[in-house]
Amino acid sequence: MSKINRIVLLVVMVLLIIAWMPIFAMASTTPSGISLLELEEFIDGYAAEHIGKSTTGAVVAVIKDGEVVLSKAYGYAIQNEIIAGIDSVFEWGSATKLLIWTSVMQLVEQGKLDLNTDIRQYLQEGFLKKLKYNTPITMYHLMHHNAGWEERYLDLFYSSPDSISDLKSSLLVYEPAQVNQPGAVVAYSNYGTAVAGYIVECITGQPFYEYVWDNIFVPLGMTDTALHPTQSDNPVIAEKRSQIIGYVKSNEELVPSKSERVYLGMYPAGSAIGTIEDATKFITALMPAPGEKTVLFDNRETLDKMLSTSFYLETGIPFLAHGFWETEYTVRTIGHSGNTDSFSSNFTLAPDERFGIVVMTNQAGETAMCYGLPAELYGKYLPSEYLSDMPNAHELAGLYLMARKPVYGFTKVMGFLMNMLPLAAIDENTIIVANEAVYTQISPYVFQHAGESDALAMLEYIYFNVDNGKVLHASALSMYAYPMSSLDLAVLIGSGIILAICVLYALTALVLSIIGKVKNKKWNIESNVVKKLNVALYVSMIVAIINNVLLIYRAFPYPIYSSLMPHLILNAVYIIFTPICVSMILYNRKKEPLKRSRVFTTLTCIASILLAIMLAGWELWR
Repeated sequence: MSKINRIVLLVVMVLLIIAWMPIFAMASTTPSGISLLELEEFIDGYAAEHIGKSTTGAVVAVIKDGEVVLSKAYGYAIQNEIIAGIDSVFEWGSATKLLIWTSVMQLVEQGKLDLNTDIRQYLQEGFLKKLKYNTPITMYHLMHHNAGWEERYLDLFYSSPDSISDLKSSLLVYEPAQVNQPGAVVAYSNYGTAVAGYIVECITGQPFYEYVWDNIFVPLGMTDTALHPTQSDNPVIAEKRSQIIGYVKSNEELVPSKSERVYLGMYPAGSAIGTIEDATKFITALMPAPGEKTVLFDNRETLDKMLSTSFYLETGIPFLAHGFWETEYTVRTIGHSGNTDSFSSNFTLAPDERFGIVVMTNQAGETAMCYGLPAELYGKYLPSEYLSDMPNAHELAGLYLMARKPVYGFTKVMGFLMNMLPLAAIDENTIIVANEAVYTQISPYVFQHAGESDALAMLEYIYFNVDNGKVLHASALSMYAYPMSSLDLAVLIGSGIILAICVLYALTALVLSIIGKVKNKKWNIESNVVKKLNVALYVSMIVAIINNVLLIYRAFPYPIYSSLMPHLILNAVYIIFTPICVSMILYNRKKEPLKRSRVFTTLTCIASILLAIMLAGWELWR
């Protein structure tokens, strides 16, 4: 063969290889083994099982080796009216936090921030006013959600964009109390992550959203995303947001959320809104080819560090990678999910395989697409056979209380009621959580979700830290959960009984008084001081009960604390008024002529004191 022919043959072979490269690439599979050639058909079939039934609308993107191999929309943006498209915008929710950790690591790379330094060195003096411990709080604590802050339900969301102020003001208004030693308890914290975003502001001198635009959005070409809570940084997205409605599931039906448009003051914790295409640009940038760097960092080492495990459970299980939550499927995955009032999302990636999935839905608490689909594509983790005997699951049964809850103020009673998690053992190796989600023990004290579709499908694993047969705490997804003590349970049940007695007695006393007045045709109150005080006492009980019903009603879904102050002040007045009134009754009791009235008065005093103690104990006055 002549030299010219050899050159021509070589050129032809190179051209053929180049032409066939996309096909070779497409011939690869997902981590679970699904061929990328069959991926769209698989996801179409999976979506058909859920869209319109358990899920309103969704957009899905799959990335492999730096390429988007699928980007598709399913279902409705507005049910029965507008079909969702890949150009529809969806709220990221807490997946927005990934922008915080990327920004933080950029500043670490530049030497402007140290992950082990007390964050108070970056904040204004006295910025954190409710610290209980002198232990330093580091950026690692913020990344790992273990700085020790309680949860707060108030002043988190606002119903009007006019209520939104700058990030610093929002943090000062919202600041929760520190209730745990830094590093001791993992309890998911929007406040802690938002503080990390504010530290970026303090170091750079830019509002956080401007920093993200300059250092993440613009470099990646993410022009179809907004970060400011009012979308003032991208008016086009603000307009697109009006073209989609968020839904909730109610009585097995998908209905528009009553408050589907809310605004987050601490916006770095969850305010990004954008298209699936922009979201994939961000996730793709976190998975450059081996040896290559991403536009997000000057050095590949910074990215590798950010995506490496930084927090392990006591049992040695990887839990967090610099703010990215870790989950073990057939491959190691990291990422972050998100929920808003009426949207949900899940951003995940397997860095070693350069495989990523982004799912966004216009439905609150959606699990089938956000969690079920990634599990199908990543593949369920299959542990090696454990040859020794497993611990008996029955020793884990009981009521658990989530660490992420209010500890002070009137919402702490809501925190108890909303964060209790019943756990029962089905057999020696199987547990059921919240009477719905089934988990199987795959290694000692490690339980894996059995695969059923339920509200807790996002919790792929539950880990138990056990010492000499005593459960210290469970770890699930984003927080610890502690066995509920007998004392806490007794207080909760006792409070319910006392409340029922007080309500029943106050209503009965009122009805009997009215009947007596009608029967005797006497509507004036006798001149007897004790009788007057007795009437004042049970009427005040009724007022207090009505006041607290209104307080609970107005506390949902997203109240401003100042708007609830009249109710709290009224409770405080009742707590102070009751012992004063009872004392006056006891002082004047000898003047009470009738034995029957004396018994009635005694019961009124007891019921009133019990109600006052309950209101004070549950801090329904602040």
